[in-house]
Amino acid sequence: MIELPFAPSLESIKRNADIPKGKTERTNFSSKVLNNDHRVWIYTPPDYKAKRKSYKLLLLFDGSGYVSLIPAPVVLDNLQAKNKIPPTVAVLVDSGGGAARDRELACNPQFAEFIVKELLPWVRKNYNVSSDPKSTTVGGASFGGLAAACAAFKHPEIFGNVLSQAGSYWWKPDGDDEYEWLTRQFVSSPKLPIRFYFEIGRLEDLSRTRPDSPTNLIANRRFRDVLKAKGYTLRFDEISGGHDFFPWQATLADGLIFLTNDSREKNRK
Repeated sequence: MIELPFAPSLESIKRNADIPKGKTERTNFSSKVLNNDHRVWIYTPPDYKAKRKSYKLLLLFDGSGYVSLIPAPVVLDNLQAKNKIPPTVAVLVDSGGGAARDRELACNPQFAEFIVKELLPWVRKNYNVSSDPKSTTVGGASFGGLAAACAAFKHPEIFGNVLSQAGSYWWKPDGDDEYEWLTRQFVSSPKLPIRFYFEIGRLEDLSRTRPDSPTNLIANRRFRDVLKAKGYTLRFDEISGGHDFFPWQATLADGLIFLTNDSREKNRK
C-alpha cells in the first residue's frame, strides 16, 4: 500500500481508548426464504437504551468485511463521539461466500425479501431502531453496493438512503443484451424518495469485470448522471484508488456523515 499526502484520512478507523465503545454481538440467522443461514453482527452504540427515541438504522452487506477489513463499529464509535452522526444501530449481514455471495447480492429479489420480511422485522422487534425510511440506510461495497441500491429501488418505503462503495453497476442479469441493468431501471421509473452516497476509485477504469462490459468507473459515473438528471439528492466521490477495501475504510465515514445528518451537503458532484 502507498498512501500519498492528500489521500482520504484514515482517522475514523483508528481505535481511540478515550471514547465510549459500543457493543457488537454476533448471531446466526436462519432464512426460510433463502433456505440458508447468515452470520449477522449487531452493533449498538454506547449507552444504548431500549426505551428512548429510536435510533438510526444502518444495514451493511458483506458483514464480516465490515467487521474486520473495514472496522465499521470503530468508525461508528468515533463519529458518534464527535457528534458527526446521530446515535445509530448497525446490522452487518453476511451472504454466502463465492458464487453464493454473487447470486444473493446481484439484485436477487429473494435476498431482498429475506432482508425485508425476515431480518428487519426481527431487528425491529429486538432493537430500538427507527422504521422511518429517512432514518434507514442500506449499504455495501462492490456487489454489496449494487445490492443496496437494488434493495432501495425495490423497497423505497423501507430504505431512504443508499451508501455505495464501488457498487458493481456494470452488472446485468444472465441473458440480457445490455449491461448496467439497474441504471436502466432508474431511467424508466419515476423518481423515488432515496438519497445516495457513491464512492468509486479512478483506477477502476483500468480493467473490466467482463471483456465486453463497461468499466466500473464508467458505470458509476453513468448511474450518477441518471440520478442527477432525475433530481435525486446525492454525493459522488472519486478517489485515487482501486477496487479494494483499503480506500473503502476511509470513505465509509464520509458516506455516513452525508446520509445521516439533516444538515448534510447536497448534490456535491
